[in-house]
Amino acid sequence: MRVTRLLCLVVLLALPVGAQTPEPAATPAPTPVPAPSLDDLRMIRYKISAGDLPSAESILESHKAEKGEDGEYLLGLAWVARGAALTGDWKAAADWAKAGRKLAASKLNSPADYDANREAVYLLGSVIEVQAQVLVAAGKKPAAIQYLQESSRTLEKAGAPYNVRARVWKRRDLIELEGQPAPAVRADDHVGAVPPPLDSLRGKPVVLFFWWESCGDCRSQAPVLRRIVAKYLAKGVAFVAPTRFYTDDRIGEKEKIETAWKEIYAMPGAVSAPISDEAMLRYGVSATPTFVFVDKKGVVKKYSPTRMSEARLTAAIEEIL
Repeated sequence: MRVTRLLCLVVLLALPVGAQTPEPAATPAPTPVPAPSLDDLRMIRYKISAGDLPSAESILESHKAEKGEDGEYLLGLAWVARGAALTGDWKAAADWAKAGRKLAASKLNSPADYDANREAVYLLGSVIEVQAQVLVAAGKKPAAIQYLQESSRTLEKAGAPYNVRARVWKRRDLIELEGQPAPAVRADDHVGAVPPPLDSLRGKPVVLFFWWESCGDCRSQAPVLRRIVAKYLAKGVAFVAPTRFYTDDRIGEKEKIETAWKEIYAMPGAVSAPISDEAMLRYGVSATPTFVFVDKKGVVKKYSPTRMSEARLTAAIEEIL
């Protein structure tokens, strides 16, 4: 009932101003214009958030019959595949992942296609992740890693953009990075303190905070992060905050990074912000912020490609002290 009320409210808010309470008319009112409906993709996401995969699949099927395999269909297919994984329907997840990869591949035949068809790129990244999850759920973790390795090579050879390649690394890191030595962070440039090699920090717990200067979640994380750094620097925890260049204008972008680092994050001088495309890709930073917690032996204890509350950050750091 609450969901129904919410959908009604969304539809009402979408009407033009004054459409909800029309003035009385002296002449018969014209035939009312139907209220604008929610788009199919949004409805698919609503159904998935409610755990209703069959309805999401039905909406996608109806969309295809009416509008074909347009951009919205590709995005919807990506969400249906992800929804199948979220609900643990692994047969459906495997079927949608297979169909999605075939469809995405048919639309991505050159580097130019990757630039022109962002919906297909999103679909491709989603279904690669889902297929790896299917294999893990079936107890085939080595096969999942091999599948992701092969996908990475295929994407690199095809000249695929950073974000979809990082998604593949993210899924691989979610599967196997914890318990492994932390990959190196080799800086192309930096702001703040000179970044130390991770090997030189052995004997100290290390927190890696991967960020982007324009990321809203990263900026919202800043006040909590400042408190955490102030508390744990004194206890011997090292903090390193890698980022990367997101455009070809490296001079202009570095100025933005420096400004954000000083004005938004205002970290102590001991905290460095290396700029490294390689590290951001290897740590699967398709979304920011991403946190990695490394123990005194240089082993990753927790990998979290998410924003984190102060309580969760504190708990993760206490585990590596």
